[in-house]
Amino acid sequence: METSEHKTSLLEHFYEIETDVLIYVGSINRNGYDLLCSKLESLQRQKNCLLALATFGGDPNAAYRIARAISHNYPDPGEVSILVPTYCKSAGTLVCIGAHKLIISDKGELGPVDIQVQKLDEMFKRMSGLSIIRGLEYLQESALDTFRRYLIDINRGSGLSTKTASEVASKLTTGLYGQIFAQIDPMILGEMQAEITIALEYGDRLNERYKNLKSDALRKLTKAYPSHGFVIDRKEIKDLFNNVRMPDEYERKVASFADMLFTDVAAFQREPFVVDYLRDLNTNNPAENGDTNDKPRADRATDEEDAPDRRVAGD
Repeated sequence: METSEHKTSLLEHFYEIETDVLIYVGSINRNGYDLLCSKLESLQRQKNCLLALATFGGDPNAAYRIARAISHNYPDPGEVSILVPTYCKSAGTLVCIGAHKLIISDKGELGPVDIQVQKLDEMFKRMSGLSIIRGLEYLQESALDTFRRYLIDINRGSGLSTKTASEVASKLTTGLYGQIFAQIDPMILGEMQAEITIALEYGDRLNERYKNLKSDALRKLTKAYPSHGFVIDRKEIKDLFNNVRMPDEYERKVASFADMLFTDVAAFQREPFVVDYLRDLNTNNPAENGDTNDKPRADRATDEEDAPDRRVAGD
């Protein structure tokens, strides 16, 4: 339980450094984007923003909108920092690309920027979209290696010409792999490749403001990791991003609260919600009594066309 003195100290610190503190917990989707927009609209915004983000991932389109909304509402010379208290996977990593600096707790981790798709004949199970691409790449390499071994063995062992040996090797390889390749749906393959391209394009755009990504880091985040759940910890994050550090004592308090909220949300698979931490701390902080079920109310955001004077969605 935080004492009144601790609360005052925490509030004074973030007001002194002119920083709003927002917490986004749960899936990255359009509902979460709307909630964030409502919070941004209600704030008397300070110069900078600290966003604590805890998520297993979600919609890359919503991730792009979330990152752009934050960036638009805190223009230069303001800074956007993202605090990662725990899991921040897939689309969450995409949001992180749009920040000036990343603050990674000891439990914090990012994940590859890949796409989750529903498994065939499985209503609630999902798989990484990159699994299909990697599976095809493996088959191609395996088929080519098989052809080469057949060609060398036949050419050396039978005395046949290289042309004849290659024809025999080709038929044997086709017979071995043909039915496997026939099961690949080119439409699904094309969709997965398109989704990867979308992630790359969004990443490029989000990195334009702060340029926190190191050279070739975006390609690694989208293509170099073997699984959706692969752990990218703070040490490796420093190899991908330029501006990464541990949280200070004040940020650790925010991280602890966000981690508690995320544990509650993940357990009940709830929709995302957004907390204005400083305002809640100044009134009735749910962390004080352990009540994380009373979600802060946030009205659904309208489209930009309906409210042209609002500074919510990024240009």
